[in-house]
Amino acid sequence: MDNENKLYETYSGLMKIKGQCGCKLIDELNMSELTLRQIEYIKRIGKYEYITISRLAEILKLSKPSITEMVKKFIKLDCVYKRQCKEDGRVQYIFLTERGKSIASFEDLKTKSLVDKMIKSLDENEINVLINILLKIKE
Repeated sequence: MDNENKLYETYSGLMKIKGQCGCKLIDELNMSELTLRQIEYIKRIGKYEYITISRLAEILKLSKPSITEMVKKFIKLDCVYKRQCKEDGRVQYIFLTERGKSIASFEDLKTKSLVDKMIKSLDENEINVLINILLKIKE
């Protein structure tokens, strides 16, 4: 087998492990009850320090009633919570729960899980060699 095929097979194996890490996280976070679109909406909510249903509807280009129903579902699933504005009691902000924050940062958590697996499998010298190799590729 030539080097290109070896590299391909090795990299594919590494991505398979990353996928397995992702599957484990999906189970841990019970994300199977969410659609990909809903996960994207949770990520969007997480990008804002303070966001209202009206503003979220504008951003997502959806109706306020649709967003209201979505937020109700997310509250039931412990992904978001609402808090009333101290200055204007009519305004409610939407915030991510800890579970919602984990879902919003799913890709980072998946990568961290893979890196943790690498750290457990490699000694310090091997980790340094791998870092140097990856830095070369990044440039």
